[in-house]
Parts: sequence; structure tokens; C-alpha cells
Amino acid sequence: MEPYLLDYLRGVGIVDRVSAATLPCEVCGGAEHAVLVDTVEVGNARFGRLPVVGCANCGYLYQNPRFNQEFYERYYDKYYRLMLFGDSAPEQDFLLDQVRRGEHLYRSLAAQLPKQGRLLDVGCSAGGLMVPFAKRGWEVLGTDPDSTYVEFGKRRLGLRIEAMPAEAMDLPEAGFDLIVITGSLEHVFDVNRVLALCRKACAPDGLLFIEGRALNYGLIKGHFSHNHRRYLSLHTIELLMLKHGWTPILSTEAALCGPTRPGAVHVLGRAGAALDAAALQRQIDGGRRETLAALAERLRPLRGAL
Repeated sequence: MEPYLLDYLRGVGIVDRVSAATLPCEVCGGAEHAVLVDTVEVGNARFGRLPVVGCANCGYLYQNPRFNQEFYERYYDKYYRLMLFGDSAPEQDFLLDQVRRGEHLYRSLAAQLPKQGRLLDVGCSAGGLMVPFAKRGWEVLGTDPDSTYVEFGKRRLGLRIEAMPAEAMDLPEAGFDLIVITGSLEHVFDVNRVLALCRKACAPDGLLFIEGRALNYGLIKGHFSHNHRRYLSLHTIELLMLKHGWTPILSTEAALCGPTRPGAVHVLGRAGAALDAAALQRQIDGGRRETLAALAERLRPLRGAL
């Protein structure tokens, strides 16, 4: 393994049973990419080398190389919150913010939603975002790999929340009218497996709501975080939806989940037919993409940009 990757792992505190590999683009499968940002924050105002690349074909931004799945499962279960907040226990303000964001989201999507339905929140943390839906009679289920936050949410909110990586979700087929992934899709190990599981669990004519915040929030802060495996734009969220069988019906930078996630972008998709590789490429060629030149210029102010 490259010395800079070992330095990163030592900083995180997980060095055993870890491997790394270079990956093709998770959206289009393209192998050609360029490093656009070389240095990211790795916690407590410390910075280290962890390359972020842009796909030359579709402009998808993602960390490359990537570690094995076991590393990320251990990290998100035991280390993630500790490195972010200095304590593994949730705080009341965090939970209240989740509840408020859920209320904003419900009101933002109300015109598209059934009066009552079934909600899946992937990467729900303590589950507060589901509360406004549950209070309106929705049946809710949340999943998250952080066992401490899951237990806190179950105890405080009395909601159904399960501790597991998103890739390991065991979901009822066509079981949910609305699936929400607010920020968490930028953290998962295998984005395509997660979306495939969600598509199978989505009801006919059901909805998928994805929030991406890592890209714009990084630009606001002046650096990227090591916690994000990918940095989603409106275009790349749309492409992922089309690839897995949702048709985007709303794409916006408006604060659909409220004001506490500055820079977040949102796409709402309705279940339909998945695009094959050729049809997806036509979408890319038709302009649903980011160019490397445009991305390089946009990322130029970031610490570590090349």
C-alpha cells in the first residue's frame, strides 16, 4: 500500500485488515479520470493526502483509491461520530435538528406524497427525520451503521431503526412509498448495491429523495472531508437515479430540508425503468454531466486542489 494511504490509516486508528484498490467510475464505469483534489481534512483540523478524482466521461467526483468494505464498516460503527464530535453519544440539539429537517422535508414534498405511506430512511442516524412522518400516520423504518446512534434513537423516539450497513439491508420488495437518503449516499461503500436494494424495495410509482451536500459544503468550508466517498452534484445524482430506475422529477438547490445544511442539493425521482449503459451514455452525451475543465475551475479554491 502507498505510504500516504498508510499515513491516513494511522491517523484514523485502523490499520489492520485494510486493503486499497483503484476503482472505475461508479456511475458510468469509465476508467479514465483525473485527480482534482489531493488533500482532505482527516479530523481535528488535520489534513492528509487522499485523492479525489473526476471521471473524464461524466464528471463524477469520488475518492480514488478506496479501502475495503470492512474498513468502512468498522469506521462508521466505532470511529465516525467520535472523530466528528469528540464523543460517541448523540446530543439533544442534533436530534432536534433532525426532527426539524424532517418537518421541512415533509412540507416540501407534501404535494407529491400520499396522505399516509411507508417511509425508509437510509442512513437515518438517530432517526429524527422520520418523526414528522410517523406523527402523520406513516409507517417508518430507518437503517444506519452507527450502533450507538441507532440505540439512542430507538430508546428516545420509539421508532423502528436497525443497525446495519446500507449494503446489508434486508427490505421487503415494493415495500416503501418514499425512500430518503439525506447525505448518507456520499458515505456508503457500494453506491450501486445500495441503490439496487432501494429500487427493489420501492413501490410501483414510489419516490426516491436524495440529498447531496459534500461538494458544495466543501466549497463553503474551503476543503473536502475524508468522510465522503463521493461528492454528488445534481447531474450525478440524476444519473445514478436513471441508472437504477427512477426518473428525476425535481432537481434543486433550494433548502428542501431546511436551513441547517448549507450547500445541499436535492433530487426527487419517481420509480420507472432503469436505463441500460447505452441509454445512460446518451444522457451524458446530451449534457447531463460535468466536464473536467469546469470541475477543476470550480474546485480551484479548495485546499489541496491541483
